[in-house]
Amino acid sequence: MIDDVNFTEDTMKENDYTLSVIRKGEGYDTGVSFNTRITRTFNFLAQQVTTMTRDITYQGGGYKTGGSSGVSTAIAHQRFDDFQSDAEIRLMHEKLTQLGGKPPALDEILPSLGKAKLSGIAAGKAQS
Repeated sequence: MIDDVNFTEDTMKENDYTLSVIRKGEGYDTGVSFNTRITRTFNFLAQQVTTMTRDITYQGGGYKTGGSSGVSTAIAHQRFDDFQSDAEIRLMHEKLTQLGGKPPALDEILPSLGKAKLSGIAAGKAQS
C-alpha cells in the first residue's frame, strides 16, 4: 500500500534566494506501480512557496489487453504571509544559507508575518 512506500528527500539550492525540497517515492501494489514526487520551492525574494505534485501510475496488462497509465499534476502557490507559523520558513532559510545561498535576512522577510498577526491580536484586545 502507499503507506509502505519509502520516500527519499533531497534539498537543492536553485540560486542565492531559492531552495527546493524534493520528496520522491515509488511503490508497487496489487499489479499497479506508482511514482510520486512533491517539490516545495521556497523563493525568499518573492516571499512565496510553490508546491508541485506529480503522480504517475501504471498497470501492465500484457500484449492482449494492453495496460493503463495515468499522470496527475498540481501546482499551488502560497505567500509567506499566509503561513500560520514561520517555523518552516526559518528552517528552509537556514538550509539555503548552509548550502551557500544568500537570501534576504529573516527580519526583512518575516516582520510582515509577525506584525500582521500581532496587530490582529492587539486589535482584538482593544475591542474587548
